[in-house]
Amino acid sequence: MRKSITKITSNIKKQLSGIHNLVNQLEKKSSQSIRSINDWLLNTEKMLQELNLPESSKFSVKRGELTAFIPSTNGNKKKEYAHLAATILTQAQQDLWETFSAYSTKLENASTLINQLLGVIYQTKEFKYDTNENFTIFLNEVWSFCSNHEQLKGITAQILSLINRSDVIIIMAEKIDLENL
Repeated sequence: MRKSITKITSNIKKQLSGIHNLVNQLEKKSSQSIRSINDWLLNTEKMLQELNLPESSKFSVKRGELTAFIPSTNGNKKKEYAHLAATILTQAQQDLWETFSAYSTKLENASTLINQLLGVIYQTKEFKYDTNENFTIFLNEVWSFCSNHEQLKGITAQILSLINRSDVIIIMAEKIDLENL
Protein backbone atom coordinates (compact mmCIF):
# COMPACT_ATOMS: atom_id res chain seq x y z
CA MET A 1 0.00 0.00 0.00
CA ARG A 2 1.27 3.45 -0.91
CA LYS A 3 2.02 5.99 1.77
CA SER A 4 -0.35 8.83 2.50
CA ILE A 5 1.42 11.99 1.39
CA THR A 6 -1.06 14.18 3.27
CA LYS A 7 -0.14 12.36 6.49
CA ILE A 8 3.58 12.59 5.76
CA THR A 9 3.50 16.34 5.07
CA SER A 10 1.24 17.01 8.06
CA ASN A 11 3.50 15.10 10.47
CA ILE A 12 6.66 16.72 9.14
CA LYS A 13 5.11 20.20 9.44
CA LYS A 14 4.37 19.44 13.07
CA GLN A 15 7.98 18.43 13.70
CA LEU A 16 9.32 21.49 11.90
CA SER A 17 7.18 23.73 14.08
CA GLY A 18 9.05 22.48 17.16
CA ILE A 19 12.38 23.90 15.99
CA HIS A 20 11.48 27.43 17.04
CA ASN A 21 11.34 26.44 20.73
CA LEU A 22 14.64 24.59 20.48
CA VAL A 23 16.39 27.63 19.05
CA ASN A 24 14.87 29.80 21.78
CA GLN A 25 16.32 27.44 24.39
CA LEU A 26 19.74 27.65 22.74
CA GLU A 27 19.55 31.44 22.65
CA LYS A 28 18.70 31.57 26.35
CA LYS A 29 21.55 29.14 27.03
CA SER A 30 19.11 26.84 28.77
CA SER A 31 20.68 23.85 30.46
CA GLN A 32 17.88 21.73 28.93
CA SER A 33 18.51 22.81 25.32
CA ILE A 34 20.79 19.92 24.36
CA ARG A 35 18.48 17.39 25.99
CA SER A 36 15.53 18.97 24.17
CA ILE A 37 17.35 18.80 20.84
CA ASN A 38 18.20 15.15 21.46
CA ASP A 39 14.54 14.44 22.32
CA TRP A 40 13.39 16.27 19.18
CA LEU A 41 15.82 14.22 17.06
CA LEU A 42 14.51 11.02 18.63
CA ASN A 43 10.87 12.05 18.10
CA THR A 44 11.60 13.00 14.50
CA GLU A 45 13.34 9.68 13.92
CA LYS A 46 10.40 7.77 15.40
CA MET A 47 7.88 9.76 13.37
CA LEU A 48 9.77 9.04 10.14
CA GLN A 49 10.07 5.36 11.09
CA GLU A 50 6.31 5.16 11.70
CA LEU A 51 5.79 6.65 8.24
CA ASN A 52 8.22 4.03 6.93
CA LEU A 53 10.59 6.64 5.50
CA PRO A 54 14.29 5.79 5.21
CA GLU A 55 15.21 9.38 6.10
CA SER A 56 14.78 8.32 9.74
CA SER A 57 18.34 6.97 9.69
CA LYS A 58 19.73 10.49 9.23
CA PHE A 59 18.25 11.48 12.56
CA SER A 60 19.59 8.49 14.44
CA VAL A 61 23.06 9.35 13.13
CA LYS A 62 22.64 12.95 14.33
CA ARG A 63 21.60 11.70 17.77
CA GLY A 64 24.70 9.54 17.78
CA GLU A 65 26.89 12.54 16.94
CA LEU A 66 25.36 14.52 19.78
CA THR A 67 25.72 11.67 22.26
CA ALA A 68 29.28 10.75 21.31
CA PHE A 69 30.65 14.31 21.31
CA ILE A 70 33.88 14.76 23.23
CA PRO A 71 34.80 18.42 23.76
CA SER A 72 38.38 19.59 23.38
CA THR A 73 40.33 19.81 26.60
CA ASN A 74 41.28 23.47 26.34
CA GLY A 75 37.94 25.13 25.52
CA ASN A 76 34.66 25.91 27.18
CA LYS A 77 33.00 22.50 27.08
CA LYS A 78 29.47 23.82 27.52
CA LYS A 79 29.87 26.28 24.63
CA GLU A 80 31.38 23.62 22.38
CA TYR A 81 28.52 21.26 23.16
CA ALA A 82 25.92 23.97 22.51
CA HIS A 83 27.64 24.88 19.23
CA LEU A 84 27.60 21.25 18.10
CA ALA A 85 23.94 20.93 19.08
CA ALA A 86 23.06 24.06 17.07
CA THR A 87 24.99 22.74 14.07
CA ILE A 88 23.27 19.36 14.27
CA LEU A 89 19.88 21.06 14.65
CA THR A 90 20.59 23.15 11.53
CA GLN A 91 21.49 20.03 9.54
CA ALA A 92 18.47 18.15 10.87
CA GLN A 93 16.13 21.00 9.98
CA GLN A 94 17.56 21.09 6.46
CA ASP A 95 17.18 17.32 6.04
CA LEU A 96 13.61 17.41 7.32
CA TRP A 97 12.76 20.40 5.12
CA GLU A 98 14.13 18.62 2.03
CA THR A 99 11.99 15.57 2.82
CA PHE A 100 8.96 17.80 3.38
CA SER A 101 9.57 19.72 0.14
CA ALA A 102 9.76 16.57 -1.97
CA TYR A 103 6.42 15.28 -0.68
CA SER A 104 4.84 18.72 -0.62
CA THR A 105 5.66 19.20 -4.31
CA LYS A 106 3.91 15.93 -5.16
CA LEU A 107 0.92 17.03 -3.12
CA GLU A 108 0.78 20.44 -4.81
CA ASN A 109 1.03 18.88 -8.28
CA ALA A 110 -1.74 16.41 -7.46
CA SER A 111 -3.85 19.21 -6.01
CA THR A 112 -3.49 21.23 -9.21
CA LEU A 113 -4.57 18.23 -11.29
CA ILE A 114 -7.53 17.60 -8.96
CA ASN A 115 -8.59 21.24 -9.38
CA GLN A 116 -8.50 20.75 -13.16
CA LEU A 117 -10.54 17.59 -12.80
CA LEU A 118 -13.09 19.36 -10.61
CA GLY A 119 -13.33 22.14 -13.20
CA VAL A 120 -14.39 19.57 -15.78
CA ILE A 121 -16.85 18.00 -13.31
CA TYR A 122 -18.44 21.41 -12.69
CA GLN A 123 -18.96 21.85 -16.43
CA THR A 124 -20.59 18.45 -16.90
CA LYS A 125 -23.36 19.19 -14.39
CA GLU A 126 -23.31 15.41 -13.83
CA PHE A 127 -23.42 15.63 -10.02
CA LYS A 128 -25.58 17.30 -7.44
CA TYR A 129 -24.75 16.92 -3.76
CA ASP A 130 -27.60 16.11 -1.41
CA THR A 131 -26.88 17.16 2.18
CA ASN A 132 -28.51 13.94 3.40
CA GLU A 133 -25.92 11.93 1.47
CA ASN A 134 -22.65 10.76 3.04
CA PHE A 135 -20.02 13.20 1.77
CA THR A 136 -17.28 10.57 1.52
CA ILE A 137 -19.51 8.29 -0.55
CA PHE A 138 -20.36 11.24 -2.78
CA LEU A 139 -16.66 12.03 -3.31
CA ASN A 140 -15.94 8.37 -4.08
CA GLU A 141 -18.70 8.44 -6.71
CA VAL A 142 -17.20 11.56 -8.29
CA TRP A 143 -13.76 9.93 -8.31
CA SER A 144 -15.16 6.69 -9.73
CA PHE A 145 -16.86 8.65 -12.51
CA CYS A 146 -13.57 10.40 -13.34
CA SER A 147 -11.62 7.14 -13.25
CA ASN A 148 -14.04 5.44 -15.63
CA HIS A 149 -14.63 8.35 -18.00
CA GLU A 150 -12.66 7.88 -21.23
CA GLN A 151 -11.49 11.49 -21.46
CA LEU A 152 -10.64 11.82 -17.76
CA LYS A 153 -8.75 8.55 -17.30
CA GLY A 154 -5.45 10.18 -18.26
CA ILE A 155 -5.63 12.87 -15.61
CA THR A 156 -6.76 10.38 -12.94
CA ALA A 157 -3.79 8.17 -13.80
CA GLN A 158 -1.47 11.19 -13.44
CA ILE A 159 -2.97 11.97 -10.05
CA LEU A 160 -2.60 8.37 -8.86
CA SER A 161 1.03 8.37 -9.98
CA LEU A 162 1.61 11.15 -7.42
CA ILE A 163 -0.64 10.23 -4.48
CA ASN A 164 -2.82 7.38 -3.27
CA ARG A 165 -6.59 7.19 -3.58
CA SER A 166 -7.31 8.16 0.02
CA ASP A 167 -5.23 11.32 -0.44
CA VAL A 168 -7.24 12.08 -3.59
CA ILE A 169 -10.47 11.94 -1.59
CA ILE A 170 -9.00 14.15 1.16
CA ILE A 171 -7.88 16.77 -1.35
CA MET A 172 -11.17 16.60 -3.24
CA ALA A 173 -13.01 17.18 0.04
CA GLU A 174 -10.92 20.30 0.66
CA LYS A 175 -11.13 21.64 -2.90
CA ILE A 176 -14.63 20.82 -4.11
CA ASP A 177 -17.07 23.69 -4.42
CA LEU A 178 -20.49 22.13 -3.95
CA GLU A 179 -22.24 25.25 -5.23
CA ASN A 180 -20.58 24.81 -8.65
CA LEU A 181 -21.98 21.29 -9.10
